[in-house]
Amino acid sequence: MKWMYQDVQAFQNAKEYIDTAVIPLVPYTFKGEVDIKKFAFQSEVMNIFMSQIEKQLKGRVFLLPSYYYIKTDSLEPHYQQLNETVDHLHNHQFKHVLLFSFDKQWRKFMKDLHGELVWLPAMKEQDLNQVETQQVIQSHIGDIEDLIKEQWKS
Repeated sequence: MKWMYQDVQAFQNAKEYIDTAVIPLVPYTFKGEVDIKKFAFQSEVMNIFMSQIEKQLKGRVFLLPSYYYIKTDSLEPHYQQLNETVDHLHNHQFKHVLLFSFDKQWRKFMKDLHGELVWLPAMKEQDLNQVETQQVIQSHIGDIEDLIKEQWKS
């Protein structure tokens, strides 16, 4: 289920079955041409990953809007706000809150985050329509699904 009117209605009727919230963490910046392209590409890939995960695990997973943040040297202010968001979700029935990111800086906060961080290694920028790229993405999606299912066992 996604953060959309129709899905929210369905969620309200079946919320006892939906115990996992998923939040993509997406950086952006307009500082430096390389970073702009890199973060835009990562955002597109994250959208593909999350759409597929939501589709495959519909009925158990609720995909929330992406958490966008300006990429800086410190994630300190973002991690505080993110923890407030995760606490809100835990207080409203979500047993599992998974945070997905390509940004390795989040790994510094793994112990302090109130949700489970899933760090994904970033893919090299390339055409998302190439067959090879689609195969890599599908392979990663399978791994992500397995990881989520492991969380459900704990």
